This record gives sequence, structure tokens and C-alpha cells, in this order.
Amino acid sequence: MSGFGVAVALPWVASAALHVYCRRVDRDLTPPWAVIALPTLAAASALSVVASLVAVATVSLSLTVLPIRAVGVLAVCFLLWRLVLAMAHLRKMVASARVASAFGREAAGREAGSRRGTVVVDSPEPDAFAVPSGGGAVVVTTGLVDALSDAELRAVIEHERAHLRFRHSMWTQICEVAAVIDPLLRPVVDRVRHAAERHADEIAARHGRAVTMTALARTALLGADRKRGAASYALPGTGGDVLARVRALSGPPPGRQRVVVVIAGVVALMLFSVVSLALLDVTQDVLFPEPGEAPTSVLR
Repeated sequence: MSGFGVAVALPWVASAALHVYCRRVDRDLTPPWAVIALPTLAAASALSVVASLVAVATVSLSLTVLPIRAVGVLAVCFLLWRLVLAMAHLRKMVASARVASAFGREAAGREAGSRRGTVVVDSPEPDAFAVPSGGGAVVVTTGLVDALSDAELRAVIEHERAHLRFRHSMWTQICEVAAVIDPLLRPVVDRVRHAAERHADEIAARHGRAVTMTALARTALLGADRKRGAASYALPGTGGDVLARVRALSGPPPGRQRVVVVIAGVVALMLFSVVSLALLDVTQDVLFPEPGEAPTSVLR
């Protein structure tokens, strides 16, 4: 029973560790690595938490002790609740992508040039964002076009194109879904969004760090009063910690990713996988015990 308890607790402990660790991720992971590593670990963590809940529910409901069976019922209710929320989030994401795909179709008809794939919307509100659906598009409002210089506008457009090129929306949404299933992962979503913005900043900064920094600062100030939902399908150029992004652009570009951190991430991913498989094996042993094996023998 002690071994089963440890296996059940490990996903939650690992999830809590990821919750705490994500606050210092900037010191260990470069932006492009953080965009991929954090959602991957979050997804693995969420799956292991699901495996833990399924194992607890299966084992608890197989026993005759009423308090233990009650634990199983609670585990089932919690799991179903989080899965329903995850499905609702996915439906919202699909609906948002379907609406935004009109920008992608419009951008596809644009002629080649410096603003290829860019849609300019007639609106006084200064805004710019990337829409990955419908073939992908960078949407810029006339309010922002009028407010920025040509060089600053180019930096903003390159920033948004980087979101599309590196599929930042996909990685962000993977983390969003994982956090809906496992609420402990909510802070990880914010760090992934920040890492995506930092990555896009560095891509735009290849055309000039100073102009990218001023474009970011001015765009953020212009849109200071504008609110955007945290789970938006589009990626705005003023997401993440803007002050930290400006400070980072004022210094040199990030160095190369340390190999030891990558190895640690792979080990963590393997740990999540092993624990999940072990818990699923426990579930299988209880639901479909081998001939001669009692359903509860897994607890011995």
C-alpha cells in the first residue's frame, strides 16, 4: 500500500515542483527552449495527474470500506469536472480560431512585399496580434500604424511573424489545457506566454535591438488601457512582463542553452512517463486482474 501511495502522490508533488520552479525559469532556460520545454512538462504533468486520479478512483471503488470508497467518488467527480472544463476551453479555442481565420484568408491574398501576410484593420485602437488560423496572419490596426515610425512598425510586424513561424500559439494552448486539468500549473501558463514574447522580441531584435525596444515600449504604453482575455487565441505583442522584456532588450541577446538543464528536463519528462505508466498498470490490474490474481492484490 505504501508503494501505491507514493506513486499516487508523485504526480502532485512533481506538479507542485513545476509550479514553484517556473518562477525562476528565466535563469535556466533561454526563451525558445522555455516555449517548448514548459508546455511539454506541463502536459506530461497533467497526464500523470489524470493517471493518479484514475488509479485512486479505481482502487478505492474496488474496496468495501465506505470512507475509502468515498475518496474514490471524490476523485471521479474532480476528474470529470476538470475534463469538462478542458473540453469547454477547447471549444472556445476552436470557435475563436474559426472567427479569426478570416484574417488568415485575407492575408493569403496579399501581394508579396515587406508587409506580406499582414492585414491592416481600420481602427483607432492601437493594436497588433498574430492569428495562426486560416493560414496565419499578422493583424495591425491603423491606430498603431499612425502611432509608430516605419522602423518601429517593422519591428512589431517581425515580432508577430515570429509568433506564427515558431507556433507559439500551439505551445501556449497546450499549456492552457494542461492548466485547466491541473490548476497547480496555472503559473506555468504565464511563464510560457512571457517566454513566447521574449522569443519573438529576440527575433525582431535581429533588425535592431534599440528600435525593437522602443517599439515594444511605445506599443505597451499606447495599449495600457486595453484589456485582453488571458486565454485569447491570438497572441498580442504586449503580453508577458513588458518591463522585463524591455530590460532584456536593453542588454545582449541570450546565450546558448545549457545542456545540463536540457538533460534535467528530459529526466523529468521520463519520470512523469514512468509514473503515469505505473499508475495505469495499477488501474489495469484492478479492472482486469490476471487469472488467479485478486483485484486488490496490487495494494499488498
